[in-house]
Amino acid sequence: MAKTGTFPLLIRNQSVVVKIYREKAKSNKDGFGYCVTWVGPNGRERKTVSDLIIAKETAELKASQLAVGLGEGQLLDRSDVMELHEARLISEGVPLLSALREWKAARDLAGPAVLEACSRWAEQRTSTIQRIKIESAVRKFISAKDAVGKQGSATYESKLKPIMVFFPDLYLDTLTTQQWTKYLNQFEDAVTRNDLRKRAITLCRWAQRNGHLSDAIKPEVEKTERAKEVAKPIGILEPKEYLSILNFFRLEHPEYLAAVILAGFCGLRADEIQGKRADRSKRQLWEDIHIDRKFLSVTAAKENTPSSRVVPLSPVAVQWLRLCSDRSGPVCAAAAMERVREIAKTAGFRLPENCFRHSYITYRIALTGDKPKTSTEAGNSVKEIDRRYRVPRPKESGKNWFNLFPSA
Repeated sequence: MAKTGTFPLLIRNQSVVVKIYREKAKSNKDGFGYCVTWVGPNGRERKTVSDLIIAKETAELKASQLAVGLGEGQLLDRSDVMELHEARLISEGVPLLSALREWKAARDLAGPAVLEACSRWAEQRTSTIQRIKIESAVRKFISAKDAVGKQGSATYESKLKPIMVFFPDLYLDTLTTQQWTKYLNQFEDAVTRNDLRKRAITLCRWAQRNGHLSDAIKPEVEKTERAKEVAKPIGILEPKEYLSILNFFRLEHPEYLAAVILAGFCGLRADEIQGKRADRSKRQLWEDIHIDRKFLSVTAAKENTPSSRVVPLSPVAVQWLRLCSDRSGPVCAAAAMERVREIAKTAGFRLPENCFRHSYITYRIALTGDKPKTSTEAGNSVKEIDRRYRVPRPKESGKNWFNLFPSA
């Protein structure tokens, strides 16, 4: 209710007081104007009107509104009010609810280490970083590999092209772990997914070394999960099958016989025998096969394996190799093992993928019982042999394999 009397008039509603002041105003009919003042959420406020009745109505309405708000906040003590005021100062004009929502989203992503995550984010985007778009990064990376003879185009181009397609016109440093995960999840085959993830990690590490990503933190792609690979069946030949294949090539295609012998009795990789697609000139040479001394040195071992690998020549391998008439230069033509597979499958032979090398490792371990020695001869780790190359077989099977001597 309004308190009558001298100005300022006081309009009360519970503990709320709104004041009405009278001021001179020549333009008004009675020569006075009326100023309604109150203290609201934003501090002291005022409104000037020309009529006292309107001023009283305005004051009563404002007092009622403030009283409702005060009632809702009756549970707030002085410390709560001060804390709310301080929070508004800290938010620097950002609405408190918006600030809290941003904080909640950041904590959901970073956990308790929000400040640490923000610091690392700032480091990653420091002015020293030379920002580069993904397509340019891939092109420069491949060129850098080619320049030092590491076959960048052959090894990486097909593996990194999907990244350029999936992230068109984006900067490499903007990609998050979630974006990398979404990219990798499009590949259902675990082996393919893990291979493409490995190539992407190599790209990002190159970018770190060249100032395109911060080297203070782990690249986002390395934070993605590696898929669990389901072991594929390891295909091997039975001894009788291999003998039939040897005799077939001895009679029908003797130019490929040495390649088949080295694959099945010595366990050489196809690329070591026939040369890689990028460089077919590096094939196994006869001059590195010492028949009389019963060993061979791998002419062009696979990269990241022992470069001077020595493989023993078993008595059966020696006898078969002596059947090869021309023992000079490369043991076979370029891409010979690919041609062997085509010819053998056309002739009706069962030929699982990489079966010659799988069979050699399987039967060599069965015969000797010595995994470490076989892994050294094959140029693989014991773990990799058990995972990808060996099928458990009894010793008798090993004896049968290495007893497949040629008939007269």
